[in-house]
Amino acid sequence: MSALPAEKLEKEVVTSALKGRRPQARSLERRKKIMDAARELITLKSVSSLSLYDIARKAEIPPSSLYHFFPKIELLFQALAEESFAAFDACVSEPLPPQAVHHWSDVGYTLEARMVQYYQQNDMARALILGQHLHSDILAADHKHDDRIGKQIEQIYRQYFQLPPLPEGYNIFAIALQIADKVYAMSHQEYGNITPAMACEGWLAARSYLGIYLPDQLQRAKQAEGLDMAEHF
Repeated sequence: MSALPAEKLEKEVVTSALKGRRPQARSLERRKKIMDAARELITLKSVSSLSLYDIARKAEIPPSSLYHFFPKIELLFQALAEESFAAFDACVSEPLPPQAVHHWSDVGYTLEARMVQYYQQNDMARALILGQHLHSDILAADHKHDDRIGKQIEQIYRQYFQLPPLPEGYNIFAIALQIADKVYAMSHQEYGNITPAMACEGWLAARSYLGIYLPDQLQRAKQAEGLDMAEHF
């Protein structure tokens, strides 16, 4: 079989590549339309009352196309919740200014303040995570995320302080997150957002719980002592 001319061969390669990309691009665009429509509807309607048909209508796509991406509405909600979880991960991953940590409560306060700010600025996250609904899958995913991020927060505390022996069967920092979220949920459901007063109450509730296990005065960790000394030079 004779070889194809270089120009024809190049044209066939480009055409083949475009054929592979176009369906993928259309798929990504359609998924984005679905997610955007769901974000908007979640802030306008009760999460419990939303259906895939509502979202398909808002996204202006056939319901069959939506089912291709999300066979169940719970899967769509979980995908949106993951966006918020990623934002909370970023809040925790951002380094703390060493000069701002004098007492162990400074760690938790700074991290909670970051997460509250995200909640306050994100209507969808509040409605999905703090709103009243019966989607147990979302609640389970939230608790699982709290458990994971609670372990990260514990490591941050250990960077600055020598912690006493803690319970092995559960993570106190994950429970503190859930306690604060309960207060934030009350504020969201009552006022439509987390008010400054309720943000303070949420942290005070979490801090009081942590205070059961953490004495008021904790010895600084050795690596933190090095940071303290560096501040004086």
